[in-house]
Amino acid sequence: MGDFSKEQEQAIARSTMYLVAALLSILMIFIAGLFLSAELEQQALQKAETAQQIARQQEVTPQAKRPWTLWRRHADQET
Repeated sequence: MGDFSKEQEQAIARSTMYLVAALLSILMIFIAGLFLSAELEQQALQKAETAQQIARQQEVTPQAKRPWTLWRRHADQET
């Protein structure tokens, strides 16, 4: 390495620094992607669980055969 001039050594050092910075950036983006993927998976599971709970509540809750209306109440009072 003694043959390199000072400018070449600085250029190599700068290039190495840029390479390391690029690799660290890629690594950070990859890790952020893993966290986002895990979060989306958890939200999907929670959404499915909530949908199941709503479906169970609708099965347990009896549905009225006919909704109450003013017309029906008025007709019931006349008879």
